[in-house]
Amino acid sequence: MEVIAWGTRGSLPVANPGMVQTGGNTTCYEVRSTCLPPGVHVVVDGGTGFLPFATEALRLKMTELHLFHTHYHHDHTQGVLIAPPIFMQQLGMHIYGTKDRSFGPKQVYERIMEPPFHPVSFGAIAQHICFHSIEIPPTRVILIHPIGGQHILEKERFLHLQTEKKQIPFGHGQAYPLDECLVILMHWTEHPERTITFRFEERSTGSVFVLLTDEEVRAGLPTSLIEFLTGASLLIQDVQYSQEEYERGGKAGFGHGTPEYAVRLARATGIERIGFTHHDPHSADDRVSALVTEGQALLKIGETLELFACKDYDRYEI
Repeated sequence: MEVIAWGTRGSLPVANPGMVQTGGNTTCYEVRSTCLPPGVHVVVDGGTGFLPFATEALRLKMTELHLFHTHYHHDHTQGVLIAPPIFMQQLGMHIYGTKDRSFGPKQVYERIMEPPFHPVSFGAIAQHICFHSIEIPPTRVILIHPIGGQHILEKERFLHLQTEKKQIPFGHGQAYPLDECLVILMHWTEHPERTITFRFEERSTGSVFVLLTDEEVRAGLPTSLIEFLTGASLLIQDVQYSQEEYERGGKAGFGHGTPEYAVRLARATGIERIGFTHHDPHSADDRVSALVTEGQALLKIGETLELFACKDYDRYEI
């Protein structure tokens, strides 16, 4: 599995001489896997990093796109509206997201593409898009198989098939082994809107990637979240603020994390590799690096946790 950081900035895209190393694109992460069919690309969130992602994916002759939304704030959707895929009728496009109030992913795109806010109406381009509204994400499992394609199962049914070591049904009488699938699990995060974290399990290799963005510092860690994160080969986590900013700078309640919280999650789950993301739009490269240093200073002798700052266009092998 390979993860590509196309956008690591939070809240607003930025362009500043002091931010050249980290980059200024808002959130967009691609997941590449041998479990994906040829021509199929998977990406989490559609911030402004979605444009360079799409440019590269189309160069590689993308035929189908699966876009997973953690939530619908503008810094996680704005890139989709300016990139070619949404206008390409020949491209199969799947968009996944939860339902917040009365807005699932389809209703979100209908609203944000309304005139006078967008030059092309939703109705003119929507024919090639399949929307998947997942009302209670922790109760569903999304699977992608190199031959079978995409399928969504109730988690209870998935766990039964996994326990019984049975093949996964993909429709039309076809079933495939679980160890050939990319398995996508979901959990709620702590954010002002209904927000999801995604866990990608490449069952053929055992590689596991979790993107935990827009997650508020929690005083106590839910057992379900610990279980969800345990076993991750790489966790990319929202670390937008220092502990000082969070505690005394008025940032508590904004829905973002700190180095202390990242270290605490690592200790609770055994994760050994965490990348910091969702960098504040005011954070120059040195300030982002300082957050990593702050986290490293919390490590005890003998702890092997690797902390680093995610940067636009970085690639992570898992």
